[in-house]
Amino acid sequence: MNHSPRLPLGWRTVATGAALACGLLAAAPSQASEVSLLAGSFDGYHNYTAAWQSDALWAHDFGSKRLDLSLEASVGRVFGPDGKPGAPLWHVGLTPFLRWWFTQHTAVEAGIGANVFSGTYIGSKTISTAYQFGDSLGLVHRIADTPWGVGLRFTHYSNADIKRPNPGQNYLQLRLSYELR
Repeated sequence: MNHSPRLPLGWRTVATGAALACGLLAAAPSQASEVSLLAGSFDGYHNYTAAWQSDALWAHDFGSKRLDLSLEASVGRVFGPDGKPGAPLWHVGLTPFLRWWFTQHTAVEAGIGANVFSGTYIGSKTISTAYQFGDSLGLVHRIADTPWGVGLRFTHYSNADIKRPNPGQNYLQLRLSYELR
């Protein structure tokens, strides 16, 4: 009999997310800007995501302000409320992000991208299609003189009424990032 201790589900999820982030870090090309971990929830649903974001593909300076465009690749896991039937789902996504740097270290970001989920049920909620658009709006702050950043992001997944029902799924996420330089 194997009596090895098992981590609670939340800790296993965090450990899995950390392993995914390390994998993204190891696989990230030299032009990668940052890797990040995002963890969030809304209405009892939970989302843990590891992401890689490119350096700016385009940028324009406005004196002390800057607007740039980058691309984010992500992999994550979503969970329904405790006690609800339905297995957790994996998702992968690709999202272009615009960032408006209103100070040297702080920006507002917005992105709309494509995501594919491993199924169509999160807990007892049907999302009808595995393909989902992901709309995100967030605040990013890079900690001065370090490669670290923190942020807050609101993400909404929806199939844009490709098929009904289309209840959408929201997450308010905390973000920890590491700049690759």
